[in-house]
Amino acid sequence: MQRRIRMDRPVSRSSRDLVLTALRARGPMSRAELARHAGVAPSTVTGVVQDLMAAGLVVTSAHPRDRAQPGRPGLRLTLNPRLGAVAGVEFCFDRLRVLLCDLAHNVISTADCELPYAHSSQAALAAARKLVDEALAAARMPRDALIGAGVSVPGPVSRHPDEVKPSAILPGWHGVTGDDIAAVLGVAVSIDNDSNLAALGEHVWGAGRGCDDSVTLKFNYGIGCGLFANGALVRGVGGAGEIGHITVDERGPLCRCGKRGCLETYTAISAIMDALRPQHGRLMLPELMGLLSARDPGAVRVVGDAAELLGTHLAAVCNLLAPRRVIVIGPMAAAGELVLDPIRTAIRRHIAPNAVPQVLLGELGERNTALGAIALALDESDWLPRRRVRPGAPSRDPAEGSSQARTSAGGLA
Repeated sequence: MQRRIRMDRPVSRSSRDLVLTALRARGPMSRAELARHAGVAPSTVTGVVQDLMAAGLVVTSAHPRDRAQPGRPGLRLTLNPRLGAVAGVEFCFDRLRVLLCDLAHNVISTADCELPYAHSSQAALAAARKLVDEALAAARMPRDALIGAGVSVPGPVSRHPDEVKPSAILPGWHGVTGDDIAAVLGVAVSIDNDSNLAALGEHVWGAGRGCDDSVTLKFNYGIGCGLFANGALVRGVGGAGEIGHITVDERGPLCRCGKRGCLETYTAISAIMDALRPQHGRLMLPELMGLLSARDPGAVRVVGDAAELLGTHLAAVCNLLAPRRVIVIGPMAAAGELVLDPIRTAIRRHIAPNAVPQVLLGELGERNTALGAIALALDESDWLPRRRVRPGAPSRDPAEGSSQARTSAGGLA
C-alpha cells in the first residue's frame, strides 16, 4: 500500500514534484494558476511543464467552463488521466456510495448499495471493498491503478492517528482507524467526517471554488458544518464544525449525541417532520418537499423557522471566521429560496458590522461528500508519477459524471 505523507513540517521538493503535486490535488489549471498553487515562478513552470508533457505525464484540455465562454477556449494542464485512479468511499447511515476518479479529476465510474441502518463496520467495509472492485472493473482499470482512497463516515473522526471517535451517532464504528480501513480496501486511505468532506468537495469542484474563506452548512437529518479559513479545511483534533450540537436550550429535547437542546433537535429534517405531524401525519422526505413545492403555509413556516434559527447560529460562526461565502447543501437545499432567504435574513440581523457573506446553494448535489473524499485522498497522498506514458484523453468536469462506465450495484442516487 502507498504510505501517506503528513505535511506537519516543510518538506524539500523539486519544482517538478511541486508541479505534479499541485496538479494531483487541484486538477485542471492554467499555467498561471499552476505557478500560484505550486509556489513556483512562471518561467520555471514553463520549462517543467514542457518536460512533463514530453514524458506524457501532463496533458492539456479545454475545461467545460472555458468552452462555454465566447472566443477561443483556454487550455488547462492536467495529469494524464491514464496514470491512475482514486476512490471516494462515502458511508452513510443506511447507504454506501463509491466514486472512482482519474488523475485528471474526471469521475469515470460509480457504484452504490444499501446498508442496514445499524450496520457493523466490518460488514460495511466488506461491502466497500466489493464496490471499489466493481467500480474499477466497470472503468476497465486494474486494481494496481488505484493509488488511494478517501473515506467519509457520518460521525466524529480524530486526527493523527485517524480514528473514528466514540459516538452514539455511529456506534458500530467506535475505534476503527484509517489503518483498519486501508487493510480491508487494500490501498492507502485518508478519512474524515461527512460534513468536512462535503465542504471540501464544494471547495475543490463546486460552489466554493476560488474562495479561500467559506462555511458550508449541511442541512440534513443531522446538522453539520465544514469550515475553510485561508484556503485550508479547519479540522482541529477532530470534531471542528459541529454547529448542530451547539446548545440552544439545556432543558430542550434529548439529542442523539446525549445532550439536551442541541440546535439539531430544533432544525434537522426529523424535527421539521415532527412539527408538521399534527397536521400531516408521518411524513417522508419526498412528501415534505412536495408540501414545500405546493407552498403549504405550515410547511413553509416550519422550514423557514428552522432555517432562520440556523442562520442565527451561522452568524456567530461568521463573526468568528468572516467567510466570504456560506454554502448550503443537503436535502433541504432543494427548497431553494425557502431556505436561503431566512438564513440570509438572520445572518444580516446578527452579524457584526463587517461584510455580509454571500449565501448560496452547493453545486454538486449528493456527490459532494464522495468527491470531497477523493479530494482529501489526492491532497494527502505522496504518490507522484515517474514512468513515461503516451498522452491521454482530455478532461471533463467531474460534477457532470461519466458516460464511460457505471456499475449497476444499485445506481447512484
